[in-house]
Amino acid sequence: MKSSKILAALVAASVLAVGLAFAADTKAPAAKVAGCCAKAQADGKACSHGCCVEAAKGGDNCTKCGGAGKVEKKAEAKK
Repeated sequence: MKSSKILAALVAASVLAVGLAFAADTKAPAAKVAGCCAKAQADGKACSHGCCVEAAKGGDNCTKCGGAGKVEKKAEAKK
């Protein structure tokens, strides 16, 4: 009787652990800049693709060009 209670507790704990592990994987994806926008930033310019310009107006990275998530805003330098 005692061993069946211990077994039931171990099964319940393992189910909870697996559930938490899968829940951690469903977080929002990190921001990813599209390749064309990254090249333009490296040259000190803004990407001129129409789809990228429209996405940037909405505060997003262009998903059509391979970006994802919101545009990360750089912290202003302290004077």
